[in-house]
Amino acid sequence: MKGDALDEKVKKLNFSVEMSMRYHQRRRGFCEWSHNVIMFSIIILGSAAFSELVQGWHHYFVFLATGLAAFDLVWKPSHRSRDHEMLFRRFSDLAIDLRTNAPSEENYAKWKKARIAIETDEPPVYWALAEDCHNEVIRLTDKPFNLVDIPLYRRMTMNVLRYAGTRSLEAKSSA
Repeated sequence: MKGDALDEKVKKLNFSVEMSMRYHQRRRGFCEWSHNVIMFSIIILGSAAFSELVQGWHHYFVFLATGLAAFDLVWKPSHRSRDHEMLFRRFSDLAIDLRTNAPSEENYAKWKKARIAIETDEPPVYWALAEDCHNEVIRLTDKPFNLVDIPLYRRMTMNVLRYAGTRSLEAKSSA
């Protein structure tokens, strides 16, 4: 029975590591996309602003380009992307270790400690995105858990709003 309990704990840990890897891949992708869209807009608007300055027209594009540049400088999507890439790599290393070594109480304790160490470096969670990653791993692994229902408005804003306090994923995981 002891081996079955350990196997179950290792399976749950493996599931959470896989979910975390997907979460950080998706956050990195969103941050990279955001940075690219902002930079593209700054280039286009900056070019339009320059041509309008040369012709002596209104300066709206100058303000918009400056505002976007300031937003990119403050929000730092390229830095956030790098941070999520680093977290993904750390979770990936843990997944390799977890999947290539035999389960034992000693290994489980080591893996659990490594996961907690990585999680201390994570930024606050975007809960709808975490729920979507949870559902994705369930679909890919045929786990017997229930899928989390994510309303359309949360699905559409999962990368920009945290939905703190809703935590339906935590409630489902602890059940």
